[in-house]
Amino acid sequence: MRKLFFLIIFLFSTFLSGQLLELDYGSPSRKESLFRISFFQQFMGGINTLGHIDISTEALNLKYSTSASFVGGLSVIGTTSIFKGNQDDKKNNLSPLLNPMGGTVNGSLYATLSLKKKEKSSLSISTRMGLKWIEGTPLRGFESGFFSRYGMFGGVYQRLLFEDAPENQRIDFWIYLHLMASQMGKNDIELFFENGLETLSYGYGLQTGVEFNQKIRLIFLVNQLVNTLNPETLGIPVLCFTLAYRL
Repeated sequence: MRKLFFLIIFLFSTFLSGQLLELDYGSPSRKESLFRISFFQQFMGGINTLGHIDISTEALNLKYSTSASFVGGLSVIGTTSIFKGNQDDKKNNLSPLLNPMGGTVNGSLYATLSLKKKEKSSLSISTRMGLKWIEGTPLRGFESGFFSRYGMFGGVYQRLLFEDAPENQRIDFWIYLHLMASQMGKNDIELFFENGLETLSYGYGLQTGVEFNQKIRLIFLVNQLVNTLNPETLGIPVLCFTLAYRL
């Protein structure tokens, strides 16, 4: 109970972060390239329609950006579910599978390429691929978790809603429509999803939100797998709300 209380306080006191989509803040005329490495600079969390409350931390981010048109890098994230609000173990196992930051350990490569940039708006393509270790609840047996290889690809529209340069204040809006896929082993699908998924599951996602001063994000995300063998349980759309903070 003490541990749960501490985690809940941590959740609300650090503005837990949302999805790690890289937004574009550069001027169309910027020419310099930048390489950055950061440790524990982003904290994440959220609540979804499966009844889960999750907290996450990005432990490592290696990022390279060039000419205001490309951003790419490596990210390592850890996520913990501190509350599960339903009694269906298949849905509990589905929650981290659909969360781009889900998994006790989640390592991924990401890239964003700007296609069109104006003074206050931009259009980009974004992709992320990686490997998750998910601590799940087996429907039988004693396995502690499973691996999922995943990928995402889609288009990002971003618009600057407000800027006060002297005060270093800005508000950005974005919308990100993407395709996604997840690959798992047959044995894991049998143990954790009762053969309700294909070895290669695919679907779509839509993310939108606002960001304040490149620090705080309010995010709405919906993901859905469309080729499940158990659509009533595993093929339902899952909506997630997150609140994000970057140091």
